[in-house]
Amino acid sequence: MINFSKTAEDLLARLDTRSRDIIVRRFGIGKEEKETLESIGKEYRITRERVRQIEANAKKELTSMRDLLASAEQMLADIFAEHGGLMSETHAVNVIQERTGQAVDAHTIHFFLTILPSFTTVAPTSLFETHWQHPASLHENIEKIVIMAMEVLKKNNAPITIEQLVNEIRSAAQGTVVPDTHIHAALHASKNISPTAFGDWGLIGWAETSPRGVGDKAFAVLRRNGKPAHFREITEMINQASFDHKKANPQTVHNELIKDGRFVLVGRGLYGLKEWGFMAGTVADVLISILKETGKPMSKDELLQAVLKQRMVKKNTVLLSLQNNTKFKKAENDLYTLA
Repeated sequence: MINFSKTAEDLLARLDTRSRDIIVRRFGIGKEEKETLESIGKEYRITRERVRQIEANAKKELTSMRDLLASAEQMLADIFAEHGGLMSETHAVNVIQERTGQAVDAHTIHFFLTILPSFTTVAPTSLFETHWQHPASLHENIEKIVIMAMEVLKKNNAPITIEQLVNEIRSAAQGTVVPDTHIHAALHASKNISPTAFGDWGLIGWAETSPRGVGDKAFAVLRRNGKPAHFREITEMINQASFDHKKANPQTVHNELIKDGRFVLVGRGLYGLKEWGFMAGTVADVLISILKETGKPMSKDELLQAVLKQRMVKKNTVLLSLQNNTKFKKAENDLYTLA
């Protein structure tokens, strides 16, 4: 089995010292960051253009080393063919690591994809981010897969598991054979679809996939929780989700929950989502809404049960609100109406 890191070392060893150094630094092979033409040029006391020329000549030389490149090219070609001929660089790296068991870094794979003429990099389009193609194995259904995935997610209006998304796409394909690997490749390269912090997949721009602040993060974790939670618990869920390196503060989260219309206070410090059907306002406001909606007098027990579906409060809190004579009045048969 090809060892990408070792093969890269063998390829570079055939270059002269300066060319090898420039290629290593330009691609960031074995390093955290790639270096610019300008920074390399300053060290060698040559122009940026001269560095570019040396890099270009070195790439041509590397491309001609067919004896060393053959195995790497074959494995990459097989992987791309399996995935429909199109892959994002990150996805390709992940598949290679899983397939070979090697801790090969992204810079090294980028190096091989760049110097192998059978692979081409494609600029962003309306459907895809920058990605790589192996034209000989490019599948005609790749774009259709992304369009179907977007339609499935729009219809669902919430992120779903990769398994559910794959099944929905296959169902929408109506008899067309769509391998899982093709779907995975299309999703990873997609410009409009992304995994959430929880591993589900959703549309770019949704709070779960692209949280822009504490409010979106709170919405994402509460929606996933599926039931109301205390603002401190919501804070813990945000920090456990690891959306980014920013740690949420309980008071900041509470402030966002108060002012964001997506959330409803349903108990002492407890918040639910408005989309779950919770009514905004106090217990008295909820009683008023219920009586208006039913359009007829209701018994104390009926009102109590209706309010407790909306609020996590004690029964006495509801009964005390009913005693407000400016808003409610007791009619015949112990029924209540609006004052």
